[in-house]
Amino acid sequence: MPQIIIDTDPGVDDAIAILMALAAPSVEVAGVTVVGGNVPHARGLRNVLALLDFVGRPGIPVHRGSSRPLAGRFASARHFHGFSGITRRLPDPVTRPAPQRAVDFLAHQLAQRPGELTLAAIGPLTNLARLERQHPGSLSRSAALAVMGGAVDTPGNITPHAEFNFHCDPLAAHEVLNAGVPLTLVDLAACRQVSVTREAAFALKATGTLGRLALEIVQNWFRADERRESMLFYDQIAMAAAFCPEVITTRQVTLAVETEGVAAGASTVAADGGPVALADKVDVERLFALMGACLGWEGV
Repeated sequence: MPQIIIDTDPGVDDAIAILMALAAPSVEVAGVTVVGGNVPHARGLRNVLALLDFVGRPGIPVHRGSSRPLAGRFASARHFHGFSGITRRLPDPVTRPAPQRAVDFLAHQLAQRPGELTLAAIGPLTNLARLERQHPGSLSRSAALAVMGGAVDTPGNITPHAEFNFHCDPLAAHEVLNAGVPLTLVDLAACRQVSVTREAAFALKATGTLGRLALEIVQNWFRADERRESMLFYDQIAMAAAFCPEVITTRQVTLAVETEGVAAGASTVAADGGPVALADKVDVERLFALMGACLGWEGV
C-alpha cells in the first residue's frame, strides 16, 4: 500500500487531490505539510485541518511549513480559488497542527522509513528545498516524488513564461529539480489535457462524505463566476500519478528553472538542468475512472 506525504497549499485543486488520496483504498496518507501559495500559509493550514476534521480523519498529522518562499513573497491565487481557498466554508477545525515543523517531520520520516514514503508536492517547492538545505540527501530517501509545477514548451498561467507553483518560488524549484533525485513532473502542458465543463460538473452525482465534498468544491467554483465554462485539472493529476503512475506516460528530460528576472519560474529543457520524468500524455479515461472510483462520482 503506497504511503504518501502530501505537501500542499490548498487551494481548490489541492483540496480535491487530498480527498482523492484519503478516499483511495490503496493509499495511506502518512502526513500533510503545508506551504504558502494559493492562499496564505495560515489559511492553507486551516483548510487542511478543517478538511480532515470534516471527513473524520483528524488523526493524520498536519505540519506547519514555509509561509514565505526562499526569497521574496508568495504570489496570491485568490482570484482563482476564492478568499477561503476551497469554495466551501467548513466548520472551524478542532484538531490542532502537530508541534513538529514540516522540514523536521519530513527529515525524520524519510530517515526512519527510507524507500517507503512517496512525496506528493502540489504547491510551491519551498518546504522540500528547505528540507534539502537543512538535511541534505533527504529527498533521495523517498520511494517516489511527484510534483505539480512548471510550464515546459507551453505558456505559463501566471506570467507568459511561468506556472504558478514555480513562479511562487523559482529558487526552490531550481534546487529541488537539481537535487539529483528522480522525480515525476506534471506541468501545465499535461494539465491542459484534462478538464471538466460546467455542464458536466453539474450533471455529476456523488456518494459518501469525501466525494460529495469534492463535488461541492468543484460546483461552487463554477457558481463563483458565471463566465467559467470549464475547469482544468492540476493537482489531481499529480496526486493520481503519485499512487497510480499508469494515468500518465512520461519522457525523460533535463529541466532548468530560471530563478530571476521577468522569466523567473520559467522551466526549459536544458543540458545543464535536473533529471525529470516529464508527463507527456494523460490517460484521461483512466484518470476519470480513478477519480470516480475514489470519490464515488457517478457520470464522470
